[in-house]
Amino acid sequence: MWNRVELKEDSKTLLRLNYWPFVLVAFISVITGYAAFGSDRVFRLMRMLDGDDEFHYHNGYNYNYDYNEIMYDALNYILPFLGIAAVVVLGMWVVRLLLQIFVFGPLGVGCIRYMTISRQVKPQFGEIGFAFRNCYVNIVKTLFLQNVYIFLWSLLFVIPGIIKSYEYRMVPYLMAEYPDMASSEAFRISREMMMGNKSEAFVMDLSFLGWNLLSGITFGLVGVFYAYPYQMLTDAALYLVLKQTNPSLGYVKPDTNYYL
Repeated sequence: MWNRVELKEDSKTLLRLNYWPFVLVAFISVITGYAAFGSDRVFRLMRMLDGDDEFHYHNGYNYNYDYNEIMYDALNYILPFLGIAAVVVLGMWVVRLLLQIFVFGPLGVGCIRYMTISRQVKPQFGEIGFAFRNCYVNIVKTLFLQNVYIFLWSLLFVIPGIIKSYEYRMVPYLMAEYPDMASSEAFRISREMMMGNKSEAFVMDLSFLGWNLLSGITFGLVGVFYAYPYQMLTDAALYLVLKQTNPSLGYVKPDTNYYL
């Protein structure tokens, strides 16, 4: 049974040995996973004016307003702009989605590969472009299916989506090491690797909560320069440990002296 404390301590040691490359790769990974163009909404719905008071007073004078006419005129001016804004935001959302599917996702796999093989050999920075050179279509398809499956399970309430996200957690790692693996096989092996390990992985994620809160307080500085690479290395260590439950994947014991 794996121990999260040992994985985290080992990751901190490795982070100190190759600090700046890990920071850069983690920064790229954060961008690929969380970059977005849009805002929360294009506009807020206008509050309806209270039409109960027909007369209003200002400095002792009496004014009578036809609120229906005011609203009608206002909407005539506003609706065209709202329509344009909606089209712009929809276009930005589509562009962002396409970038996530065809660029950010594969780039994220490259970052995962960099962190994973760093425990076996000292990687070249070019590894982050691995997915664009190796079975690109298969990687894109598999990542897309992973997101679709998790989304559909999330529609059955939040809990099933969370469970499936942990069940398919190892899919990007499998793609990073075996880019030609069939999607169905990647999902099957990921389920096997996470069987009996989902709750422990969840607890491990919670153990980084303090770092994530500190990162938020410091506007991401702590995350970029320490917490994110630290967590990515720990996640990679978890993959390598769970990989031992599937000997057919060809687990290779890391050489801990390659930085010397």
